[in-house]
This record gives sequence, C-alpha cells and structure tokens, in this order.
Amino acid sequence: MEQRKPVITYTHTSLEAADATLNNLLDLIVEGTWDWSRSSGEVKRSPGWYRMLGFEVGVFREDVFTWENLIHPDDYQRVMQNFEQFTSGQIDNYSIDYRCKKCDGNYLWITDNAQIIERDPNGVVTRIIGAHLDIHERKTAQLELFEQNRLLRADNVTLEKLITQKARELEIRNRELQQKVLEIELISNTDPLTQVPNRKKFEEELLNEKCRSDRYGHELSVAMLDIDHFKNINDTFGHETGDRVLKKLAAFVTENIREIDFFARWGGEEFVLIFPDVGLEGAVSCAQKLRQLIAEHELYPGFKITCSFGVTAYHSGDSLDDLFSRIDNALYVAKNSGRDQVVELRAKALT
Repeated sequence: MEQRKPVITYTHTSLEAADATLNNLLDLIVEGTWDWSRSSGEVKRSPGWYRMLGFEVGVFREDVFTWENLIHPDDYQRVMQNFEQFTSGQIDNYSIDYRCKKCDGNYLWITDNAQIIERDPNGVVTRIIGAHLDIHERKTAQLELFEQNRLLRADNVTLEKLITQKARELEIRNRELQQKVLEIELISNTDPLTQVPNRKKFEEELLNEKCRSDRYGHELSVAMLDIDHFKNINDTFGHETGDRVLKKLAAFVTENIREIDFFARWGGEEFVLIFPDVGLEGAVSCAQKLRQLIAEHELYPGFKITCSFGVTAYHSGDSLDDLFSRIDNALYVAKNSGRDQVVELRAKALT
C-alpha cells in the first residue's frame, strides 16, 4: 500500500500569528517574492528579493517604478508587452525571462512568474502576486554555448581558442560601445546650457509615464513654468547674465523636487515638469511650493526672480498634444493675470 507523504499544517489563533509565520517563511526564501495592489499602488517585496539582487533590505520605494527601473533596457518593452497581455486577458500565464540590475551595476537573469488573485466587479485586475527566480547561471551557460557552437561551425576553431579570443574582443568592444552610448545619449538628451534634460527627452519620458499611468491606473500631472520678465533681464544685464540665470534656476529646481519627478528645459526661458503618481491638487501644491521657493531665493546677492506656472493632470484618453495644449494655455493665463502665480487647467468633461 502506497504511503502518503506527510503534509505540514498550521493552526493559528490570530491573524497576527498567521502573518508572523508567513513573514518568517518569506524571510527564509532565497528567491524573491512580490505582491502588487492596484488600489494602494504598493508592491511588497520579500527580503530574499533584495538579497538576490545584492541590495539592502527595504532600500527601495514599494512601488512599480522600482521594478521597471531595474529591468534591462533591451528587455523592457518585451516585459511590458507580456505583462499587459497578461493583465488584459490576452494570455493566461505570466512567465518570462529577463535581466534585472543588481547593486553592483551588473545584470542578473531571472524568471518572473505571477498569478492574478483579485479583480474588481468590472474584471479589472486589482492584485497580483509573483516570484523572481535566479536563473543566471543556467541562462548565461545556454547563451554562451549557443554562441560558441555558432562560431565553431562558422570558423572551425577550437573551443579553447574561441573562448579566449571572443572574451577579449567582447570586453574591449563592450567598453568602447558603452562609452560611446553614454556620450551619444548625454549629447542627444541634455540641454547644453542648463545641463538638464531637453525637450526631446521630456517628450520621451512623458510618453513612458502616460503608458505607465494607463497600465497601473496611477495619477499623473505635468506643469510648465516660465521666468517672468526674462526679456528685461537680457536687455538690462546682457544675454550672458540671462544664461547664468537659466542655469542657476535649473539647478535650484532640480534640488527641490522629488527623485521620481522629471524636470527639463522646454526652450527659451520655459521649463517643464512631470509629477508621476500625483493628481491635479497635489501638482498644484508642488508648483505653489516651487513658485514660493523661487521667489524667495537669491540667485545672486540681492538678485531674485519670479516664475509663472501652468498645471494640468492626465486623464485616460488624453494625447500628448492635449496635455501640452492645456499647460500652455494655463501658463498663458498666469502670465496675463499678473505673473508669479500658478494656474491649473482641467480636462473638459467627456459627454
């Protein structure tokens, strides 16, 4: 007669005791588990998740930005497409291999498995749990073997010579390529005067945040600010002083926004801001705080400026042109209503 394997069972007298057991088990798991809630926007990660990537436990914000920012750029679009197909019901299972950035800057191959455990009455996914499993050794071995076999067939060289030669070439080329990519990216995405991101980079980032807002249901707001009477500064003190004012203002704003906010130069004396996970009221409050700080700050001893702000929030269905049009119109109202103020403009209600 076949013997049944023993089954571990737990008997808890309270929810707190059950949570304590679960948390202790999660702390012992070598791989990383995660739990996402749409309503709170939080992603709870196990201690093993941090240890797997070499980070101090709890060092990151408990949100989806942490996860997305660690995905290898070459894998990002593939992962996002797979995740969206899973949450929209186009595919039944979520299991995908990709690379995550570690504490030392290198990337670790992982398998990401997930399961939907809650939906709202309309069928929208509201909670997902999953696990990141370390497959780095197996994956790199597979990739190396594939590359070695391909080159062996093409060049008919010995395995030992191939490994030595290709390792040396790859190391040199990777260093050169990485340096060139960084240089090109810096030049193409940075405003040369103020050293903050330029308009091109802002539009790319806003499109990414729009997709993220649609994906997770996060709030999103944008603002445009303009230096008041900037022409007078150029006419009175010269364009060189005007350039210094732009650089000092860019540095000051950068120091007084959140790490996840995005600040860029739009052109001339105009700058733009993205406030991820912030609604219209919160964005107006942030803009008011910045407006006051700028007005009180001396760029040079005895030299102060003021700025006008236009603010709006993203609504599902908005195009980028819709957002740009609203913040531009709001800024126009602020400039023509006395300057040094914040004006908000809401999206028109759908009928």
